[in-house]
Amino acid sequence: MFPNPFGGGGVPSKMLKTGQITQYSSELDDGYYQKGVAKAYTINTTGAQSGTTNVDLAHLISDTGAFTSADKTYTDAGKCGVFKAGGGETIVISGSALNNGVFTTVSATANTVVFSQAIADEADAPMTTFAKREAISNNTVLDNNTGLSWTRYCSVKMGIAGAGLMPWTGVIYDIFAFCAAVNAASLGGHNNWRVPNEVEFVSLLDAEAPTALPDSSAFPSIPSSNFWTSTTNPNGTANAQRVTTTNRTSAGVDKVNSYYVLLVRG
Repeated sequence: MFPNPFGGGGVPSKMLKTGQITQYSSELDDGYYQKGVAKAYTINTTGAQSGTTNVDLAHLISDTGAFTSADKTYTDAGKCGVFKAGGGETIVISGSALNNGVFTTVSATANTVVFSQAIADEADAPMTTFAKREAISNNTVLDNNTGLSWTRYCSVKMGIAGAGLMPWTGVIYDIFAFCAAVNAASLGGHNNWRVPNEVEFVSLLDAEAPTALPDSSAFPSIPSSNFWTSTTNPNGTANAQRVTTTNRTSAGVDKVNSYYVLLVRG
């Protein structure tokens, strides 16, 4: 017996349906039986779950670079590759003596990032922090069966590529640092978001062709791609479980890889 997340004492544990509704062969597969509890969601889009919240995630902390006013650049050899090459990123600078503020990037190389706004000359800027800012939707999705709440959208701007892809660990912009930044910003009015484990994330996915993407009304823009979970591979702890929304497969892969992440609470 497990506690009922909605009250009323204990209820027998029940497995969710996979979402496969088609029988794909003469064999009595999941599409034939369709066993389990039907998935059901409540989408929250009002009050604290409306609009967006700015989430700032540090991508570079450096005390060896310099700002140059003439060409609106920050130069730091080998460290500026964390910025998107094509520019267009919103960067919050702090810890600088002369250049704290919100800036937009124009372009970046491994050594230099160019800003669209005017900057002041500053040599050897001490412990300057460059955080990428993303306005993330406050919408949340409640799984009516499990009682878990999910962010309705994943990041699409964090990480080196500026597309929401982040490593599991090892850098200041990994998925756990991102989760901490989301909590610091109280996204959706909550500060107890976490990275979901493998079983939790897979529970969202459907198994009906052509992909395993979750319910499109509840999660309208989840990419058909790889997502991180918080589960470390038991047969190789340098790896963590990555789940693919294209085909519901899970695999242990090196934690240095960069993938999407959806956050959960409860």
